[in-house]
Amino acid sequence: MPPKRSLFRRIVKYALRLVLVLLLLFALQITVLAFPQMLVRNKVESGTIRLYHDGDPNADFEQLASAVDQRLQGSGVYDSARTDRVYLIHSADLYDFFVRLSLIRTDPQGFCLPFLGNSFVSVSRVKALGEGSGGLPKFSIWEGDLAHTLAHEVAHQYVVDRIGRGLWRRLPQWKQEGMPEYIANIAAIRQDSLASLRNRLDLLNNGQAWSATQGWSNRSWDRIHYEAGLLVEFLIDVQGYTLEDIVAESVTEGDTHAAMLAWVAGHPAT
Repeated sequence: MPPKRSLFRRIVKYALRLVLVLLLLFALQITVLAFPQMLVRNKVESGTIRLYHDGDPNADFEQLASAVDQRLQGSGVYDSARTDRVYLIHSADLYDFFVRLSLIRTDPQGFCLPFLGNSFVSVSRVKALGEGSGGLPKFSIWEGDLAHTLAHEVAHQYVVDRIGRGLWRRLPQWKQEGMPEYIANIAAIRQDSLASLRNRLDLLNNGQAWSATQGWSNRSWDRIHYEAGLLVEFLIDVQGYTLEDIVAESVTEGDTHAAMLAWVAGHPAT
């Protein structure tokens, strides 16, 4: 056999082996992300929420699952026929493993994988945010509320299921984050007499309340998530929009912000 042909066959053989190994690794990656309960086995259920955790089996995680479900019930998009899987991870190493396996470039306190129907939340990261801010401002990622964060990640799944993954991926970030923030928070907000939209808009404009870490439009990351939720709340509760209305390209952040400021001018703080 000519040397060149023999060399070519060896290259093809090793290339096929490499492809097979990569396919096996990819299959393993998807399997672990699709069935995290292989590693996170404790489970409680309440309403539509199936909560898996690696914490104390004797702790009352059912109460937390119930709090998440109640937040979703008050959102206006609740679907009692669905089941949402959330994974509450206490182990920092295990959570980091899921983050790396999901190929996420950021360092989130929680994330959702809509194509697999699973959401993950880090207990330590949520608590660290709350401890670092004193739990303020309320109804923000800095509150350190596990029910809020879990509901926010499940709400991502709600939005994707409602409008489709392709459209969701094309949305600007203020809509991607604002709609889940609204869904996760609005029920709790309506139970707080001091948390009117007008009062929370004053906090939004208080520059001293926010960190200096910059986000997608030269604003702090914590502030932009808070603002995104307020923009969506204004569109739904004041302007009468639906989620389907909000995803339209004609609904822009600039126009919504201008309309909200005009509304603020006619509604003094209480």
